Amino acid sequence: MTTLREEFFASVNVNIDILELLHSGIAIFNHRAKLMFANATYKKMYRLDDTCIGLDAMEFFLTAKQGILEVLKTGEANSCASVSINGLYGVTYRWPLRDREGRVAGCMTENISVSPMKDKIHEMQNIIDELENYNSFSTTLYPRQSTEIINFDSIVGESSSMRLLKEKGKRFARNNEPILILGENGTGKDLIAQAIHAASPRHARNFVAVNCAAIPHELMESELFGYEAGAFTGAKASGKQGQFELADGGTIFLDEIGEMPLTLQAKLLRVLENHEIKKLGAASPRYVDFRLVSATNRNLEQMVQQGRFREDLYYRLNLFDLVVPPLRERIADIPLLAYSILSGLLGPERGNSIRIAKEVLSLCSTHPWRGNVRELRNILTYALYSMKEYESELCLRHLPERFFHKVDNEFLSSTLMDEEVQGQKFVPSPAPPEKLSESRLEAERRSILEALKKCGGNKVKAAKLLGIARSCLYKKISILDIKDYAVFNDN
Repeated sequence: MTTLREEFFASVNVNIDILELLHSGIAIFNHRAKLMFANATYKKMYRLDDTCIGLDAMEFFLTAKQGILEVLKTGEANSCASVSINGLYGVTYRWPLRDREGRVAGCMTENISVSPMKDKIHEMQNIIDELENYNSFSTTLYPRQSTEIINFDSIVGESSSMRLLKEKGKRFARNNEPILILGENGTGKDLIAQAIHAASPRHARNFVAVNCAAIPHELMESELFGYEAGAFTGAKASGKQGQFELADGGTIFLDEIGEMPLTLQAKLLRVLENHEIKKLGAASPRYVDFRLVSATNRNLEQMVQQGRFREDLYYRLNLFDLVVPPLRERIADIPLLAYSILSGLLGPERGNSIRIAKEVLSLCSTHPWRGNVRELRNILTYALYSMKEYESELCLRHLPERFFHKVDNEFLSSTLMDEEVQGQKFVPSPAPPEKLSESRLEAERRSILEALKKCGGNKVKAAKLLGIARSCLYKKISILDIKDYAVFNDN
């Protein structure tokens, strides 16, 4: 470990003798988030001894490693509030350390204790919360000065269904009528809503997103329309602006609108008809200029028939509708989405250096994707953290086991990509045109037979070639009634 430490400090320009004298806690981590240096103050904060060198940041706190990895990934400094093992409140600052060639080689952290000022900090935070009218019900305000701009051009997808969706969205965005976005969970309905706002004449004003499913029914009216001072017990002395008022001049996005209670649906209909809201406790209504975009994964037409959603509100919301296709219906977009997700997780430079193996993309094309793009992101995140630091190709072995279970049980893969077997390439023979309509079972049977032939009947090697567990291959052989003699029979 001494050699590794000396090699690290030889590559960066840091005077650890000076750092040792500082009263704040200083620590230095290498590019693998391993501790290379900690001064006496830092060791005291985290109860470390002289054997701590080489420890992974994860062994201190998970949040500490996340912040360090963010610096290593982006090359940018960050900071956060922290609490040490000793219960000391503090602020942690992190900076990248670069080698002589300008590459990020490590991360330096500084922990400054603010425990003596803890009470004052809490008092100031309460004042800030009051001023910002903070609410805790997962409602999100996207101010116009936000640095992250979502528009139709930034939404990933070149399949025909996505191109049509984006074209319709751009046209619908030009007017001020309500738009209803329909789609399964995880398809990115919120991104479409933000893109509509960005393409509309209101793009310079606020975009306010409200998750109707996250707000308790008894509080939803005050969240949407606000309240006056003293409107009810526990109300803020200054009153509160509602989400519609915050969206004045801009766009309000009501996500999961199918979860809105019937009593509030009637009030929403009146607001849509005259653009007037009345705060709780207010004597008179006030006019609000807004554009409504709503979204749901529910069948609102069916809910209308069941008496769970107002018919008049449904037709008012559904003047223009946009249906976001599920991921299983836009398989061609998976490679684009996958590399976009990698870039978002690792940063453009590191993300572009990771290659996704062909067999992984092939397997993805047969997955049901019930969680849609959100599920794809989760799978890739798992795979990235399963990769070793020196690996640059994301392979089948990096995917979570649950992913294979879903594919094996619900979809039978009929396409195999190139794979090395004893120095040779295995490429499945394409099906003749007259057999393109054969069942998935027959396609699966043919693929297994080809793999077994290529591997000389060795089932262990064939299972590896197919990218499935050996037990799964035996099960498939039994179900498909593949006999040993069939392996070497061309007929």
